[in-house]
Parts: sequence; C-alpha cells; structure tokens
Amino acid sequence: MICIWSRKYEPAPTRSCLYFTSLNPLTSCTLLLLHGSFSSHREWDLVSTHLSSYQLLVPDLPAHGRSTSANIPFALTNTVALLVDLVTKHAKNGKADIVGMSLGGYTAIYMAQRYPNLIGAGGLFLSGCGRPFPRPGGFLTWANGFALALAAWTLRYLPKLLFRWVCNRSGVKVSEELLADLRAPSPYRLGQTVAKELAEDPDDSNRNWKGLSERIAVRSCVIAGVLDDGKKDCLERGKQLQKGNPESMAFKVDGKRHGWNLQDPELFAKGIKAWVEYEELPEDFIAFSEHRMFNAEIAILRCCGWSSLYR
Repeated sequence: MICIWSRKYEPAPTRSCLYFTSLNPLTSCTLLLLHGSFSSHREWDLVSTHLSSYQLLVPDLPAHGRSTSANIPFALTNTVALLVDLVTKHAKNGKADIVGMSLGGYTAIYMAQRYPNLIGAGGLFLSGCGRPFPRPGGFLTWANGFALALAAWTLRYLPKLLFRWVCNRSGVKVSEELLADLRAPSPYRLGQTVAKELAEDPDDSNRNWKGLSERIAVRSCVIAGVLDDGKKDCLERGKQLQKGNPESMAFKVDGKRHGWNLQDPELFAKGIKAWVEYEELPEDFIAFSEHRMFNAEIAILRCCGWSSLYR
C-alpha cells in the first residue's frame, strides 16, 4: 500500500510517505509539478504564484528535500508508481498535465509513456531533459554521477554569502527554505543514483530514452535554457516526441540557465499556461526551425475556428 502525505495529514509513524502540497483545490484542472535533482517542492514556489487558476500538486520526489520523501529511495519505477497514486487520488478527474524540470522532466517522460491515460489534454511541459546519459555500468555513468555530486557539494559547502552573490549574478532566485532542501541529500549517493536511473541503454526498453520518448502519445513541449542546455539535444528530444504525437514541439529560450524556472518564474508560468491552453507561446520561446511550420499551421487553423482539432 502506498502512503502519500500532504500538509493536511499526519504521516503514518512507521512508514515513509511521499510528501506533497496541494494548492488551489477549487479549480477544475490539475498540474503536477516535478522538480529537478537535489531540489524539492520549494523549487516551484515562485512559479506557482502565477498559476492560481490550476490545482497544483507539488511533491518532493523520493530521496529529495527534508520531508518524508527523503526516506524513500529514488528509483524511476517506484517513483512513478507513487506519482500515479498521487494523481489518481488527488487530481481533478484523476488526470493531470505534467510540468517537469530536469530530473522531473525525465520522470514525466517515463510516467507518460507508461500511463498516458493519467495525463490531461494539455500534455507535458518539459525543460532541461534533452541530454542523453551514457550506458549504465561504465566509467562515464560514474563520472556523470560524480559531476552531479560535485554540483551538490558546491551548494552544500559554498559560503552562503558567496552563494548569494553567484545567484544574484545569474539572476536565479533561491529561498532559504529551498537552499536548505538543496543541501539536505547525500551528494555522492544521490548523484550516482540519478546517473544510473537516467542511463541510456538501447537494449533495455525501460532505459531506452529515445524509444520511451518516441512512444509518448500525449502532446509534449520540451525546452532548452540556452545558456546551459544543449540545443541539439533538445531538438533531438523534440523529434523523438513528435514521432509519438505530431503536435509535440521543441523550443529554446535565450539567456536562460538550466534551472530557469528559478531565474524567470513568471515567463516559465506563462509558457505553461499557453501550452496547456493550446495558445501560442510567448515570443521568448523560439521554436526550432523544424517545428515552426507546424506551429504556423496550428495558428491558421485556430483563426479559422478549427481549434477543436487540437483539443
């Protein structure tokens, strides 16, 4: 039996529970917001203030944060099972559009391929999840895990004054609560776990991210923050997603970092709303050339009153 806990309930004393917050419960549509590695539900605090017209389910992924989720080992299969239970029990009509950043984006892809019936009409809004990880078991997998751990070690041990200076220089907004959550997980252990879970193995259907993306039937939007994310990787992920649903698209946002939901939360929220409402994304979202013609065709059909074809 899966135990899920929000702020409304006391956790069961003898088991670990997936922590989540639920916002705007009186609205009619649900968004599931999934954070990046080493982060927590606090990553979405600034974005959520611009999404008051949606019910928001915002969990701490297993092994993350300082909540009950920290006691659950991270594994994609088990994580998705917990998220499926969360959506089934708490989302409006048992469905949710999913917003995923980095690790949350990969998790959303994994979930949507296995449980497309739980995804709402708006589909997936993803960022920072285009990069392929090396095959499992080799030196490169370890090196990727070490790189993740090194970034986390920097967050943990960098003097707070210097950390604030770096954030100000990059325009990233990190609250005291989020910083404490970022510093909570074991850097090496979680870094190695994430690298292994995201490893690309073409011979394993559960680890073949190219195949997983190509089999996603729901419409999906994948974005690259150009300062950190590879544009070619994002474009390739977009092409993969288009094979499952021709409405899927890939975009780049200039001047933004990998975790740009912390850099420009209002623009990030505007993109979410436009995508799930089948509207044109803000001009800051630049479609890769391979996708621009399709975007124009949708706009023409909407102007002719045929938008129902894309709902």
